[in-house]
Amino acid sequence: MPVSAARGLEGRLGYTITVPDSWYEVDCEPATRGDAIRRLVEDRVRGTDELWEQRHAIAQVLLEQASRAHEAGATYCAGFAMPTPEGTVSGSVTVSLVMNAQRQAGEGAVDLRGSFVQVPRDPDDPTEPYAVTSVVDVPGIGDSPRSSGIEDAQLGDGHFLRNVFMITAVPVDDVDRVFLVALSSPVIALADPLLDLFDAVTSTFRVVRIDADELQGEPA
Repeated sequence: MPVSAARGLEGRLGYTITVPDSWYEVDCEPATRGDAIRRLVEDRVRGTDELWEQRHAIAQVLLEQASRAHEAGATYCAGFAMPTPEGTVSGSVTVSLVMNAQRQAGEGAVDLRGSFVQVPRDPDDPTEPYAVTSVVDVPGIGDSPRSSGIEDAQLGDGHFLRNVFMITAVPVDDVDRVFLVALSSPVIALADPLLDLFDAVTSTFRVVRIDADELQGEPA
């Protein structure tokens, strides 16, 4: 089903995105996220004594993350936690809708690739921050710029967390908006396979005109 990106937009703009069945969706809406996150955590940890004892703390962390995501404009948030012999591999995806400030300023067609900075990869240390810029085709939209690699993301307490990341900017020119599809994981040792996973998830993203119930481009 299409997800409404923002009420009141011309054409009731929406989108669809598909994540693996093992991922969990996190409610970002202030009016409902408290109860929804509590139920989500309890369903996930029930039967595991150690995690059950920590369920309130886990729910609080997710609630804080959902709050920050909503404040940043996210309309969708999902995460994953995959246990492995070496530890848990976790990550998340958010979809946000933001103003295209350059078009709002009357600059006409804008090449969003200039919004991303290329940072060379250190051949001697693959865990150091780097960024690769590229352009991908989003069916129904066309060329969409992307930045991916490893970054030091600033946390609210002034600390930094090193993440594998991929962010794709999907412009919707007729409403002067840009969808930001952002994925990240703190497991930098698995950067390359995680970037492949992030690309697969992003490739399912489609823009939807909800009033006409027409998908721009065929589903993956």
